[in-house]
Amino acid sequence: MSSKKTVITTCTRDCPNACGLLATVEDGRLTGLAGNPDHPLTRGVACVKAARYVKRVYNPERVTHPMLRRGGRWVRAGWDEVLDLVAERLKTFASESGTESILYYQGYGERTALKLLNKYFFNLFGGVTTLRGSLCGGTGQASQNLDLGQRISHDPLDHSHSQAMILWARNPVSTNISLTAIARDIRGRGGSVLLIDPVRSKSAVLADHHIAPRPGGDVFLAMAAAKLVLAAGAEDREFLARHAVGVEAYLDILSGFSVDDLCRRAGVSRGEAELLAETLMARKPASILLGWGLHRHEYAHYGIRAIDALAAICGNLGVPGGGVSQGFEEYGPYDQRLWGDDLNPPRRTLLLPVIGREILAATDPPIRMIYVTAANPLCMAPNTAAVAEAFGKAEFVVYSGHTMDDTSDFAHVFLPATTFLEETDVMASYGHNYVGPVNPAIAPVGQCKSEFRMFYELAARFPFADRFRKSEEQWLRELCAPVWEQGGDPDTLTKEAFRLDAPMVPYADKVFPTPSGKFQFLTDFDPSHIPDPDPDYPYRLLTIAPHGYICSERTMADHEPLPVVRLAASEAARRGLEHGRPVMVKSPLGQAMATLRVEEGLRPDVLAADRGGWTKAGHGLNRLTRDLASRVGNGTPYYETAVTVCPVPKDGPAGRRILVVQHSDRAPGGDFVKGLARLGALPITVAPARGDALPASPEGFDALVVLGGPQHAYDDAASPHFPALLDLMRAFDAARRPVAGICLGAQLLARAHGGRTWPMGRLEFGFTALAATAAGKADPVLGAALPLPRLMEFHEDSFDLPPGAVPLVTGQDCPSQCFRVGAASYGFQFHLEVDSVIVSDWIKLFRKGDMDTYAPYREVYGETYFAELGADLPVLVAESQEFCRRVVRTWLALT
Repeated sequence: MSSKKTVITTCTRDCPNACGLLATVEDGRLTGLAGNPDHPLTRGVACVKAARYVKRVYNPERVTHPMLRRGGRWVRAGWDEVLDLVAERLKTFASESGTESILYYQGYGERTALKLLNKYFFNLFGGVTTLRGSLCGGTGQASQNLDLGQRISHDPLDHSHSQAMILWARNPVSTNISLTAIARDIRGRGGSVLLIDPVRSKSAVLADHHIAPRPGGDVFLAMAAAKLVLAAGAEDREFLARHAVGVEAYLDILSGFSVDDLCRRAGVSRGEAELLAETLMARKPASILLGWGLHRHEYAHYGIRAIDALAAICGNLGVPGGGVSQGFEEYGPYDQRLWGDDLNPPRRTLLLPVIGREILAATDPPIRMIYVTAANPLCMAPNTAAVAEAFGKAEFVVYSGHTMDDTSDFAHVFLPATTFLEETDVMASYGHNYVGPVNPAIAPVGQCKSEFRMFYELAARFPFADRFRKSEEQWLRELCAPVWEQGGDPDTLTKEAFRLDAPMVPYADKVFPTPSGKFQFLTDFDPSHIPDPDPDYPYRLLTIAPHGYICSERTMADHEPLPVVRLAASEAARRGLEHGRPVMVKSPLGQAMATLRVEEGLRPDVLAADRGGWTKAGHGLNRLTRDLASRVGNGTPYYETAVTVCPVPKDGPAGRRILVVQHSDRAPGGDFVKGLARLGALPITVAPARGDALPASPEGFDALVVLGGPQHAYDDAASPHFPALLDLMRAFDAARRPVAGICLGAQLLARAHGGRTWPMGRLEFGFTALAATAAGKADPVLGAALPLPRLMEFHEDSFDLPPGAVPLVTGQDCPSQCFRVGAASYGFQFHLEVDSVIVSDWIKLFRKGDMDTYAPYREVYGETYFAELGADLPVLVAESQEFCRRVVRTWLALT
């Protein structure tokens, strides 16, 4: 009998919304995620990222078994084996070099109560090197603490009292979706919504107007608006006289600039500054919501404090519907004594914004071991080259995660973590005042464990085991003691969200927890710290939160061939750059290739892109970003990265036109074609089976790729385009232009050069161990791509090598696996192009498809085979993709 249930839970990912969710489970399998209409704030709202998360839980790239790296390759292992090894390494490094030779790198991929115990484990161990600073919000919090004494934001429900809302670098449509209804309500009541952002984000649909200051120019815009308010005599004189200090000093700062000068420095028109000032004067109260992009400058505190000052001048502090709201304390509801920081003397910390250089510079002791949870530093931390060098020098790296991402490439142990849908926990938010239940909707997938269970079992291997030995429920009762003291109930919190005892309107009594008890104005400002653009690097690279993903939480198959960068149409025309073509983005640190999107209306000093793409997928724009810390709060000034954009150099493979012949929608070019694009080549695909005509000659193309398909290479009657394709393959070779044939394409290549193709009478399916011949090891294409991983096979035909062909790779069951023939033609019987989506589709097709051709072979491959294949698939695909990248690079170099 089938079963269906709905489980109440809370999204725990790196997002301020922390949406209440309902998980639908059918027969033990998660089938849907939707917003919980009973959540008092999010009220049934859930973003597109939540809906997509079901696929992440069951994604074929998700690692579901512990892995150890042996001989340079990943192998499956048992939990006892990997935890024994991790415990032994911890003890060895601590004994030889002290506990500070171990770095615990805890990220913010998930922010729940039980995550506090990760650090508790390391403090019980004796205290290790940890991180200080942040990649995101530290600057904003520290800046507002200077003004307000303690940053306290208005409850989002209080914005219902606002007559205006200023979304200052805030993009709720993509990153804080519950605010969208509030913004629409303000406009529906006749109020006004302004979007202030250098880039026109998706939240422009919520706004009456969009003001686009230059990156880092927010301080000047806020000052210009303040001068206009003061000139109109609309300041809140009582607040300034009774509840603020530093007023005269700030007014002196403003007196040093004219409104027009400030507007010029801000990169806005005077009319736009007047619009902001008029909105704040005419539409009271006005709520100002700060986004995280404001933090991403070295002197970000100038802008944040100037915005706070603007609100103070206008009388918008401490009033319902007003305020300057930014974030909330996601760890505030928990008993933080359970971090265990008092168990040891203060231990070494490394500055996160410059973590690569910090690790490399660490001595006495050097960092020998790194343990990473809830983070992907090789993708998300700035200056990727320095981070890679640092991680590469560590003797032992432990990585807890979901997929074989950039950081996993540097790990020696991979610990497969559960998702929040497989965990018991409690979630607080950095976007509102509610804590919510995290209930397991499904059992852990495969052998995945929660981080709590990992550290619980790891602790059992140490003398302090008894101090860790409590269940999740017992720990949560202790961790959430402050919640219970505020009236929360452990049983009720498993069913519904609980609002913390926090003010709807902070500072309503106009008393601020500063030394003076008053609001503190900015009194020290040097405009030279916000210089004009460098003519050699005239664009600020703004890596913005994507709409469809959270940070690097994606899979290899999710990536397009290249990241997309957006440039103003005027700048593209001035530089002779074309929409949709590859370009080179350069900074003083390095360069990266990208696809150009030309946009009307974009600021001419901005280059915008989504953040979070993996480096090994050809994305990873943190290769370009400077690693430095903000002057206040130790934040990460990603937006201090200045770049230029230019055409891709013509002296390499970039711009090469590659003809790709595709025979089936189920056999696409995959990573082979993506790899060509990532090197700047221009693949042009034709599909004869869909009626596309083949070119008559190689003219206009630099190379040819012929893909696989279900057709038989010897059956011209079923595929009448084959004779013309054979002629074309011979013509490319005669013109000494490289050819690559994959599976069916390899068989056709053999036939084109005189080899016989024939049915094997059996099927070769799955990832197979192969061997390079002596010629293969010396081959300019294959030899440079070795070693061979296990590679995907899916074929029932084979071929004899044509005259003069050189065998490069052989297999036990099917000897003819890879060959070279003619000038530069390569046949690959195996599918080096596959990604996880392609293989998963083939597995489904083979197991349950309606293609009778595979029916005789299904009984050979049972459910046990496919279960094992699924468990190994993340590693098999990752290794195959790395091999494919190397082959594509060397093959394209022949053009």
